Amino acid sequence: MAQSSYGTENNNFGPGVAYSQLDAALLVYQEAGGRVSATEPTLDLSIHGADGRVLTGGLVADAVSGATPNGAVPSTVSQNFVTPLKARGSTASVTGASGGSTIIHLPPTPGQLATAALGRQYTVAPNTLPVDKGFRDHRGAITLGWSQPLGAISDVGFGGGFSRETDYQAISANAHIAQNLNSANTTVSLAVNSEFDSSSPFGGIPTPLTVMNAQWKTQASRNKSQLGFVLGVTQILSRRWLTQLNYSFDRQSGYQNDPYRVISVVDPSSGQPTSTLYESRPDNRQSQSVFWDNKLDLDPFVTDLALRYYKDSWGISSKTAELSERINFGTAFYLEPNARWYQQSAANFFHYYLVGGQPNPAFASSDTRLGSFTALTYGAKLGFALNGRSEVYVKGEYYQQTGNGHPADAIGQLRQQNLFAGTKAAMVFLGYSWDFH
Repeated sequence: MAQSSYGTENNNFGPGVAYSQLDAALLVYQEAGGRVSATEPTLDLSIHGADGRVLTGGLVADAVSGATPNGAVPSTVSQNFVTPLKARGSTASVTGASGGSTIIHLPPTPGQLATAALGRQYTVAPNTLPVDKGFRDHRGAITLGWSQPLGAISDVGFGGGFSRETDYQAISANAHIAQNLNSANTTVSLAVNSEFDSSSPFGGIPTPLTVMNAQWKTQASRNKSQLGFVLGVTQILSRRWLTQLNYSFDRQSGYQNDPYRVISVVDPSSGQPTSTLYESRPDNRQSQSVFWDNKLDLDPFVTDLALRYYKDSWGISSKTAELSERINFGTAFYLEPNARWYQQSAANFFHYYLVGGQPNPAFASSDTRLGSFTALTYGAKLGFALNGRSEVYVKGEYYQQTGNGHPADAIGQLRQQNLFAGTKAAMVFLGYSWDFH
């Protein structure tokens, strides 16, 4: 029937194409307080063959800029931070303040030519969260995938992707197999994914727990590899209830530091920062999670409730609950409010700061994304069907992250500082979807 309905004279991609779907979207993201902003357009195309074959492809491009926390603690006095300048080896003179930073001369590095070297210095005002206002990046990514039935197997497939940023690139590959059972009411699936990343930060790879400086480092890049799998079962429980249960395991090995993030060393009495060190994270990480999703069709409402539990070898465990409700208004409009609650414990090497005079631990990071916090995301999506084959939608969300900014063991002036500023962000999505022959 599909062959006769979608003959070669009625489709754009040749014989056997049942239908194709084009999805285009634009994300605009803005953090409160003039921090990070991002713009991300995406384009996805899937071509579905009448025999079950599916070809997918996607493109992503984004631009990110703004002020990002560098990991240091606030202080009652001004603080200066220095980073390498992109124009390494330049003989230009000092140009003064620009974009919140000042170009400074550096002494020549031992063993290198005694040419004029430059760095970038920025100053943070008293009682202010230290942020680097020079943060900006661009990323482009492409993905391709193929799947089809194979003999008695319901579906097999493979895919890959490539992503490139100014200082980071990732190559990924994946494969999956799925089998329908019980008159197609049950589906068992297994997906394997891998990724190879290379980090090439401006200024080179800093040595962990050494003093932050503007000199270019001798090691230009480091790599990270990842291998994992997802085992899942999807079950139709009734004509109105679909449930899915997944177990995932992931192992990462290699460079996992944020090369731009630092941690303060403070005076044991006053709590004033005395030095700033580059962070240090373990080179290995294993994680596993359980995900349970339920879709309930209660016409005209469609409810989606998902729960997730996660645990890794860094000591982080998290719980997630997500709820969305699709409300149809006739055949053209729908409204889909959603809410997501997330809570995690801190990594076993998370520290707000290190204390001077005490031995440094092997690993230490003040990245609040590795700390203990709770986050709430809520929003709504409004969609409109232009006809039976296309749809436009707009979606808005607000994200708020909260944690303990005043730990009981804070030292000296740190008692009056907020050590967990958290993140507040607004997101807007604009999208268009088109099914065509």
